[in-house]
Amino acid sequence: MLKIGLVGADSYHAQAFARLANLPVSAGGAGLPARVTALWGEHSDRARALALEAGIPEIVRDPLDLVGRVDAVMILLRHGSLHFQAAEPFLRAGIPTWVDKPFVLEPEQAAKLIRLADEHGALLAGGSLCKYCPDVLWLRERCRTLRNSEDLLSASLNFPASLDCPYDGLAFYSIHSIEMLLTIFGPGICSVKADVTGKTVVALFKYADFSVCVNFSQVEQFYGTLYSSREVIVRPIDASTIYRPGFEKFVQAVRTGVAPEPASSLLRPVQVLSALLTAVETGREAFVSN
Repeated sequence: MLKIGLVGADSYHAQAFARLANLPVSAGGAGLPARVTALWGEHSDRARALALEAGIPEIVRDPLDLVGRVDAVMILLRHGSLHFQAAEPFLRAGIPTWVDKPFVLEPEQAAKLIRLADEHGALLAGGSLCKYCPDVLWLRERCRTLRNSEDLLSASLNFPASLDCPYDGLAFYSIHSIEMLLTIFGPGICSVKADVTGKTVVALFKYADFSVCVNFSQVEQFYGTLYSSREVIVRPIDASTIYRPGFEKFVQAVRTGVAPEPASSLLRPVQVLSALLTAVETGREAFVSN
């Protein structure tokens, strides 16, 4: 049985993963040979509540107390700005590590975590689970068909994000859209332009041969749209089922030693996020580093 430790208990993601691991299938568990056996939480009351709800037997006083107690860890802090310092010691210890979204906020930190994982033989995975969304994967296949026929003119996407989010602002939720973009359209984003009106951000992500407009606004329904010369393809995006495939992929990765995606793929979303934040802050087009 794979023993997993959680670092962070405040987020819904922590609850979702703990329930998938520890509850019986009849109550929403995934039925996998893995259990969350220990956790550290930012707030003791929330940690106790999650431990009680999911039957987690141990709450540790310090995240590093998980070393030697578990086979893998999941970093689930709400602030992506804290993920680097939280993940680093586990990677140095060679422990398989999942780092939740946003992976980190700075490309240099992402690159360093990837190097540490390689140097210490630690499996590294994470980021937004939206890359596993069935609707996103459906859009990816339609996009590939249009691009193969050289008939993709442009595209659009809407997904919520907030400038005044208490968890590192726009970065907290915009990373979902960025990872969906990279999944559907590929890694070749060249630059980002952004317009801010009130609390709404509209961003134009430019590829070499087309652009994707993303509306970061607080609405209840989400859509991806592909524009070609022959048709307009509109697909609702339902992200409610993403936790199970994300958790299953991590458990399988730890058991086999093969990451769901190359660790290097964790860098590109952070590079694009950094460009988006720069474009919003400066009001000018920001180019994505390579």
